[in-house]
Amino acid sequence: MPEGQVSHRNAARFSRCLVGRTIIEAWSTDPRVRVQRLPDRLMGESITAAEARGKHHLLRFASGRVLVSHLMMSGVWHLLDASTTVSRGPVMVGFSVPGYTAILVRCPNVRLVEPGEPLPGIVRSLGPDLLDPEVDPADALPRALTQITPSREIGEAILDQRVISGIGNVYKSESLFLAGVDPWRSVGSITPDEAARIATIAAELLGKGTRQRGAISTYDPPGWLPSYGPSGQRWVYGRARKPCRRCRTPVHVRAQGDTCRNTYWCPACQR
Repeated sequence: MPEGQVSHRNAARFSRCLVGRTIIEAWSTDPRVRVQRLPDRLMGESITAAEARGKHHLLRFASGRVLVSHLMMSGVWHLLDASTTVSRGPVMVGFSVPGYTAILVRCPNVRLVEPGEPLPGIVRSLGPDLLDPEVDPADALPRALTQITPSREIGEAILDQRVISGIGNVYKSESLFLAGVDPWRSVGSITPDEAARIATIAAELLGKGTRQRGAISTYDPPGWLPSYGPSGQRWVYGRARKPCRRCRTPVHVRAQGDTCRNTYWCPACQR
């Protein structure tokens, strides 16, 4: 499931392999994207920067254009060496530069913004990005929580990218568990120290996620804060009715918020 760690991981890869190169071929096989004439508009563009904003990818070009994409639930950006045979199967957008080919699949949420045109509103409204080196997580979340409705549940609030960006459903449950905070508590009941702890843990998990491959892993048996556990191993996420890894109480799960995203928690460790 793509969360903030994926966009930042991809931005680092794109910066190494694509920045400074010119697009020599571009294509799309999806009618929802082809209506934008992306292949024609991308041809000849020189890539000047690759950025991540929360879960969003931004590729900037010398012309001033910006390619903005969001992977939603199942999208993937593939970056291939030039020697790799490229399938022309279902592709939202693909392009080649000398030495590399980049392909976006399984997600039509991509748009090429023209020079001088503002970025999509959803990007402009993002809250502080926990993986932005200019952001102090321990300050950003406590400050952000003072700006929203105090009755909102903390588990729903930290998933709102307008409050804080980068946290997805997996990291939401894992961060709240490790911080010892009940996801159903109201924002107004969260102390600044608790908010700082939640954000610090989430930033650490996301940062380690940028260096992982495969399914998100957070569980590391010897330590309190996770590092590299086996692929897909977590403290509570996806472990409904299984014993808590710390206290053996059965893990609970329930849909939360208007989007009804599943929240996992241990009722004993997160009182």
